[in-house]
Amino acid sequence: MKILHPKTLDATLDAIKAGATPVAGGTALQMQWSQGAERPEIMVNIGPLLPCGISHADDGNITIGAATTLDAIRQGRVPLLSDAARDVAAPNIRRLATLGGTIGFGAGCLLPALLVLDAKVTTTQGTLPLCDYLTAPTGLILSITITPAQRHFWCKTGLRAAFTPAIIVSAGALDISDGVIVKSRLAVGGGVVTPQRLNTVEHWLVGQCPDDLDPAALCERIDQNVQAPSCAFRTATYRRRVAALALAEGILHGTAKATKRKPPARPLPHPDVKTPPVLTTLSRNAGGDRWHTRPDMPAKVRGTMPYLTDHREDGMLIARILRAAHPHAKIRSIDTTAAQALPGVHAVITHKDVRGLNRFGILMQDQPAFCSDKVRYIGDTVAAVAAETAAIAEAALALIKVDYEPLALVTDPEAALMDDAPKVHSDSNLINDIKLERGDVDAAFATAAHVVEDTYVTPRQMHGFMETEGGWAAPDKDGLLVCVGGQHGARDRLQLARILDIPQEKLRIITSPIGGGFGGKDELTVQPALALLAQKTGRKVRLQLSRAESVAAGTKRNPMRIRMRTACDAKGKLVAQQVDLISDCGAYASLSPSVTETAMEHCAGPYEIPNIRTRGRTVYTNNGAGGAFRGFGSNQMTFAVECQLDRLAQKVGQDPAKIRRLNMRMPGTPGYLGQTIAPTERLHEMLDAAQASDIWNDFDVEPDEIAGVGMALMMQGTGLGTIPDDTAHFALRLQDGKIEALCGLDEMGQGLIVSLHAAVSDKIGCDRADIRAVFGDTGRAPDSGSTTAARGGYVVWRGVENTAPTLATKIITAASDRLGLSPERLKIVPGGVADITANAPIPLVSFSELGDLEAVETFFEFPKSDYTKSNARFIFTYAVTLARVAVNRINGTVRIARLDLHTAAGPVIDMAAYLGQMEGALVQGAGMTLTEDAMMQDGQMVTKNFDTYTMPSIRDTPSEIVVTAHESLDAGDPFGPRGVGELGITGVTAAIANAVADAVGQWPTVTPFAPQDILTMMTKGART
Repeated sequence: MKILHPKTLDATLDAIKAGATPVAGGTALQMQWSQGAERPEIMVNIGPLLPCGISHADDGNITIGAATTLDAIRQGRVPLLSDAARDVAAPNIRRLATLGGTIGFGAGCLLPALLVLDAKVTTTQGTLPLCDYLTAPTGLILSITITPAQRHFWCKTGLRAAFTPAIIVSAGALDISDGVIVKSRLAVGGGVVTPQRLNTVEHWLVGQCPDDLDPAALCERIDQNVQAPSCAFRTATYRRRVAALALAEGILHGTAKATKRKPPARPLPHPDVKTPPVLTTLSRNAGGDRWHTRPDMPAKVRGTMPYLTDHREDGMLIARILRAAHPHAKIRSIDTTAAQALPGVHAVITHKDVRGLNRFGILMQDQPAFCSDKVRYIGDTVAAVAAETAAIAEAALALIKVDYEPLALVTDPEAALMDDAPKVHSDSNLINDIKLERGDVDAAFATAAHVVEDTYVTPRQMHGFMETEGGWAAPDKDGLLVCVGGQHGARDRLQLARILDIPQEKLRIITSPIGGGFGGKDELTVQPALALLAQKTGRKVRLQLSRAESVAAGTKRNPMRIRMRTACDAKGKLVAQQVDLISDCGAYASLSPSVTETAMEHCAGPYEIPNIRTRGRTVYTNNGAGGAFRGFGSNQMTFAVECQLDRLAQKVGQDPAKIRRLNMRMPGTPGYLGQTIAPTERLHEMLDAAQASDIWNDFDVEPDEIAGVGMALMMQGTGLGTIPDDTAHFALRLQDGKIEALCGLDEMGQGLIVSLHAAVSDKIGCDRADIRAVFGDTGRAPDSGSTTAARGGYVVWRGVENTAPTLATKIITAASDRLGLSPERLKIVPGGVADITANAPIPLVSFSELGDLEAVETFFEFPKSDYTKSNARFIFTYAVTLARVAVNRINGTVRIARLDLHTAAGPVIDMAAYLGQMEGALVQGAGMTLTEDAMMQDGQMVTKNFDTYTMPSIRDTPSEIVVTAHESLDAGDPFGPRGVGELGITGVTAAIANAVADAVGQWPTVTPFAPQDILTMMTKGART
């Protein structure tokens, strides 16, 4: 690409005539390139030659130079335009993007504002109205002149609160004299909506008095005049309605003051708890001496943490993977001849290079490392290349010829269960079918006073980790070193050994540190390709997926449809529940069957229901790849269960807390499957905390919002359950002056390192800085099991409990021998060993002076129930989530004003890590609830990047988050702190849904909650 820098406008125009592409800030061009547009061969830099700045004329008009940035306009106090600029793009984009470029691009959020300001565009060809320029662009834009009005209004509706493509933008300007509109300018645009003035409505408004206008008739008139298309994300009907509501609001009301929450139409909990539970508030301010900075945090904040994908060495080859060209097709042939002949290519591999088992999978080995006869989703691996540069590797991929025979798609999991449905694999599309029935369900429903039935739908959610899948591999003596982010190195080693057909001892797997996992790196990702390429080339090879490739190939949360029917008697006592769950597995099993199994174990939530009939099915489709994700099915099921409770409470006339207390399971009773449950059940305490909360009080919202409050109570199983092997090795030793904690779990941001430091220092009395965590490396750390299912907290605590006393004795004995003092006079202190009788704990001998001490090892099993008929959890954690929301009555979006999470999981090992887990889980759950959906159509991704896959930004997070912990354990409870990785996300969706229902009178049942559905609910206005 060549960039020209002419000295004059004439030279610039000549270059443009010759085919050069003009560029100033370049932001619009970069957006086009990110969407696949070709890059021009020649560009001409026009920015330095264009006028820049804002000038005000005596007649009230304002002229803005074409090179003026959007950020300068934001700060320039330009009527309407400055306010609009605040809602356009991210700050770094606004600092580059220019007004001239925005207009030249012909689309964008600012155009409706410019249209209602009667913008005139001055170009090298003359001056003309903006609407004419947009119709027939001519000349190079030099400046824009606008004419402000007396009243302006503006509304942008996007996919989330900020930094998002527009769904529709509405703008208006009115001049009013003696209460009558004398001039009206209305416009819409943004995103896929063509910028347009609403001339018919404008003319009709002139001569009208805003106070006399009928709101419904005005909205209808505007709606009929807006031209807007549908797209994958919002319908044309929604766009027109939002524009009509926004413009009508501006015409009729202008600005208004904030309003308080209106009295709810249903009973709310009363804070009449006589003795509220003792809770620890988790925050930096409240933490005091318990608050510690995580040892890995400074490097992460500064961006200097060396992740596995950051590794670079001279001579490293670069790998690329050829993915499937179709979501479902037979492979007739693969020809790699041309790719192998390309200079700079060192290896091209296909299924023919797999010496061992060409399949992998945690539960069942149904996924090929390299597809040989068939592809089942667009992320399937067909071939891989190792070359000297990325460009050569990508060129080689383009030379690989694959002859496909497309097959009928399987995209609807319910249709996939039909007898005549195409088969994703050779046999049935049904992977597992979990059934449970007890009691007389039909009779209970027949005699019930109230029945609520609905279908709850949850989305395909992306993990959204900052570091996409990748890493590097290299020959290592007579074996291989594979360094790829994962969540169980020993299991990855087992699976790779099968594929490579080599002993596990010849593989060293490094899986940490990881730039985020959340379950998305539980299964193998790029390890087979990297290992085979390193093995074939005898060279070090690196690979990291682009975000687009990660979106296409990576694991997602399983979309679910949960049909639930729940009944209670006249007093609100639950009598029956029927559940039918269908989970979309995608092309391969991975952990999806276990996700369904966990969801079904949480079918009744924390409640006693005497009559139950449930069924859960996991189904193969061509819809990508499903599998593990934080929550692991329990959060989807909790969404349905907790909404059903609120809906029944409304029918009975009870408040949400009362119906829950009436039906809550009692401590010591069997679990849902009939299994024994560990002690320290804290459901009553969690409900007490919810009932005593001030979150139920009235609160202020914006004038265009409706307020609501909701709650969700939950119990969350931890560990892998009774059936899978769930064991752990752990060790402590003194090495090179540090107490090393050897733990094979992985650090993926959840706080493993700090938990190890905290647990060891608390147990033996040393400083946290005296500890070195050794983890995520099969060559250095033992197999501690998978970093999943919230089992890490227990593994760390139990490992330390089993080893620290013995190591402490060894340290004291070594110090005694060295100092000539009796062991009884010595104690471990920060930095070493001190005299217990001394006033100050100053070490008499440092850890480094004691030399190395042999490791103290332990092996244990995660606590399990005695129930083996199916997979049942033994250790549970407990929590209640409360949500304050504000529902926008113009566009149907939901703003979370506050989230409270009260938890009970035993003693907190490290406050900052615990709080980080809870806050992160709350926001991740909010994303699934309100904005996140990895949409697919015909087996292809619709949301291909983070521009349309809208994870919550800082503007989408709650204004206030309150997290507490109930830290006590029952007397004699031997199970210590519980893991909390899943707990924070479990009740978020249900709490927000119940809060929305409190606001608008209807329960949303499809996540993410579609704003168009919320608007429809508001028009119905009845609580059902």
